[in-house]
Amino acid sequence: MGYSPHEPEVGSSVIVEYLFPPASALKAIGAPRPFVSTQLSLDGYTNYAQGGLIWRFERQKTYLDLGAGVAVHDGSLYLPRPEAGVSHEENLRRRAARDEYIEFDKRWVFHATFAVGYRLNERWAVELEGQHWSNGQFSSDTHDGADSLGLRAAYRF
Repeated sequence: MGYSPHEPEVGSSVIVEYLFPPASALKAIGAPRPFVSTQLSLDGYTNYAQGGLIWRFERQKTYLDLGAGVAVHDGSLYLPRPEAGVSHEENLRRRAARDEYIEFDKRWVFHATFAVGYRLNERWAVELEGQHWSNGQFSSDTHDGADSLGLRAAYRF
């Protein structure tokens, strides 16, 4: 059997995010904006809920958001590895599961996010956004992680 460059958990998702006003108490570190968000898989894969801080850098109608925080997910914590002494069919099932799903090993993971945005007017913007979730191999033997990249519309209330 040859190597398949299949990436696990490839599919579509919906993101709902709320950014709070800049935190004046954190002015010494650039007055970041606290945020909460969720990313829900439309294909039955891992869902995430996260929160943290976002720093915004603006220039006229464009901006860059860089953020970090923590997330909780409902994905797999452990996926059995193929091993000697297990039936061929079971090892094939285990390999297929490892190709299809991500194994985080921890329920809480680190979260990083970015967005490059362009304001269309006072209320609407379009963004190229990306996110990363990982256990950072913090007290873990695995280092599976997930990445997301997409386009989104942003509305200011």
